Amino acid sequence: MTEQITTFEASWLTVTEFTRVAGLSQGDVVALVEVGVLKPSGHSVQDWSFDSEAMTLARRLRRIREDLELNLDVHALALGFRLLERITELESALNRSQRQQLQDRS
Repeated sequence: MTEQITTFEASWLTVTEFTRVAGLSQGDVVALVEVGVLKPSGHSVQDWSFDSEAMTLARRLRRIREDLELNLDVHALALGFRLLERITELESALNRSQRQQLQDRS
């Protein structure tokens, strides 16, 4: 049973499988790759494959678009996601800095 789970977690999806499972069009996926949000393995669209991390990201992007009920193009969606990602990074850095300051005072 463990082997099956490991095999599933390690599996990669083709573009066709990825678009179906992620709920995005192939054009959306290509655009997200072009702007650097998604990073598939392979050199051309026909060779691309996506891991579970890319799937999680694609589903998040789709949810953002649907939850906000906005007709955002992929580039605007990618920009919004990058901004949210950067905010998360900055918040983490601030939290680390605050913890370090508290430790230094002790």
